Amino acid sequence: MDATKVIEEKFRALGRLDEATVRLWAAVEARALGHEGVSTVASAVGLSRTTIYAGLRELAMTPSEGPPVAARMGRVRAKGVGARS
Repeated sequence: MDATKVIEEKFRALGRLDEATVRLWAAVEARALGHEGVSTVASAVGLSRTTIYAGLRELAMTPSEGPPVAARMGRVRAKGVGARS
């Protein structure tokens, strides 16, 4: 089975995820695939490559650049971002 199908099946098996979790999961999958990982994950699950690169940046952040990934998971979106209520 090719990598795209495997990733697509994993994504469907995960169920409902919020935006931040999807972004981080996609980044982990892309990083594990290495070269062409971002493109493979993007085509498998329908995410933008920009979104996956944002997840990779979040994973690469060191504590001196901001709080660790687990601590940032309290908010899905940055303050002030998103639809107005």
